[in-house]
Amino acid sequence: MKKTLILTTILAAVVSSLWSTPLIWRGASTIKPMQFIIEADFAYSKTTKTYNWTDKKWDTLTSKKQTTTFSATTMGGFSPFQNIELCLIAPLVSKSQDTLNSLGMGDFWFNLRYGALAGKKMPVKLTLSGALVVPAADKNAKLELDDRTLDIGLGAILQTKQLGKVLGHLRLGYWLNGKKNDTTKVGDMFEYVAKLDYNVTKEIMSFIQIAGTMEGKTKIKDKAQPETEKDRHNFTIGAVLKPVKILSVRPKILVSLPFISKGGSAAPFSLGLDFWVIAP
Repeated sequence: MKKTLILTTILAAVVSSLWSTPLIWRGASTIKPMQFIIEADFAYSKTTKTYNWTDKKWDTLTSKKQTTTFSATTMGGFSPFQNIELCLIAPLVSKSQDTLNSLGMGDFWFNLRYGALAGKKMPVKLTLSGALVVPAADKNAKLELDDRTLDIGLGAILQTKQLGKVLGHLRLGYWLNGKKNDTTKVGDMFEYVAKLDYNVTKEIMSFIQIAGTMEGKTKIKDKAQPETEKDRHNFTIGAVLKPVKILSVRPKILVSLPFISKGGSAAPFSLGLDFWVIAP
């Protein structure tokens, strides 16, 4: 039973650890008062590797243990006041492993963003972000769709003033993760993003980023379980296309960096396609 709890915790964290979480996935700029933002993010990944703690290396999973994941995350946001955003995030997840399949909603997110430094003349912008994640995933799913814990996240998003065609971002977040049940607590997690944007034209921007998560050990009855911590680091390259003023389309590909990652199961790459609409 203890091994099963640890395994399901690892599987549920696979997709969320690939991309940065919604706590820090956007830049420091906030929408204008009474504006709406709608976002739909689609992602694909397949876990093919598992970490070998004895040999300190990644081994290939057998085909029956590889997990394919498709996700569609929808976010709706609104600004009631200057430099304030309120957002609701709802993920839809599909997982398959051998003969097992699960499809359903993940845990729901409530996100508050505050533009602490937002003036046009500021050399940098700073937005503070807070999030509350509440259990909503089906607890009876054959493959766990989310970890079903009550989590609190706090983040800071720093964005430089545009220098020529280049814009820099540094984003940091920390998660106080909750309990799966009366005895099992998911490890707290730190996440980061370092990103550079390059404006090719007014309608096209390219970007590269290094990002990662570092999650502590799972605890059962307040005892830390060995070999349950997880470090994930990755490199992403992508573009932002603006076919019309209110729409941004963001194709991207993420490649994991296994030589500085460890723990659990991992996908060598993930594909993403995001759509953002900001209503005027």
